[in-house]
Amino acid sequence: MTRNLTVGVRMERTLSIVLAILAVVTVVFVAAVSLTLFMGMTYRATLSSTYEYRVSITNDVPLGNVTLFLPIPEKGPGISAILEEIGAGGLQGLPQGWTTSLIGTRKFTMLEVTAPAIAPTGAGKPYLLSANATVPGPIDTKNAGTDDLVLEPTAEMTPVPCGDTVSQASPEASCMVYEGPVYAAFTGPSEAHLRIFIFVDGTNSWDVFGPSSNEYQDGLQAGFSGGAQGWKTGEGILVTGIGDYGIDFWVGWATMPAAGSSQSRPVHPVRQAPAHGRGAPA
Repeated sequence: MTRNLTVGVRMERTLSIVLAILAVVTVVFVAAVSLTLFMGMTYRATLSSTYEYRVSITNDVPLGNVTLFLPIPEKGPGISAILEEIGAGGLQGLPQGWTTSLIGTRKFTMLEVTAPAIAPTGAGKPYLLSANATVPGPIDTKNAGTDDLVLEPTAEMTPVPCGDTVSQASPEASCMVYEGPVYAAFTGPSEAHLRIFIFVDGTNSWDVFGPSSNEYQDGLQAGFSGGAQGWKTGEGILVTGIGDYGIDFWVGWATMPAAGSSQSRPVHPVRQAPAHGRGAPA
């Protein structure tokens, strides 16, 4: 009788412990699900995804009859958000007398910039052209070389070390160098120098327990002189995985549709660019 009572007490205690553990597990599970839902909903509600396109042009002497062909970030067969913005007249910073149009090559579309004359730029004061585009997001800032807008979508990317500063600030960062074509023709003295830097940035920003963001950056530069014009092979670098990716686990990053291409607005007609000379797109 006493033994049976002891066994019953033990079973009751065991059952109480099991029920207590189940209660704790249930509370933890509900809390985790609630936190995930909260973070996911807050992330989507506060998410802002933006592309920025910048062109910097510097020259040391007056130039005339200037024509430039500059890459526009794109991917795949669709119309990119930046291409759409430029085609709809959204390029900012054009000086008076400068004109633009879209020029097609066999591989991608480029921005044609023409000017009858360009005055020399002052120190640290280049000509700056820009276009911004906000998209539903998220932008795939980790895999921009394959899944998002880049200046040279068909380039062969070569991995390189990012350097201690970038690596320490962004452990997910990856750096790759490549080459891409840029065109410039102008009249001026043989000692004239023209330098072009093209830059695109894709950024996601949100506010879950505080503001945060991640991004990728793509830059391509080329230099020209009075005696070396036409198509030239520029040097580019693509840096992906910059910033905060701690939110990925909570929001199911891979299940969210990536931004990039768009066909919501008509763009200006695309003409064909001359594809001859050194450095020309094949």
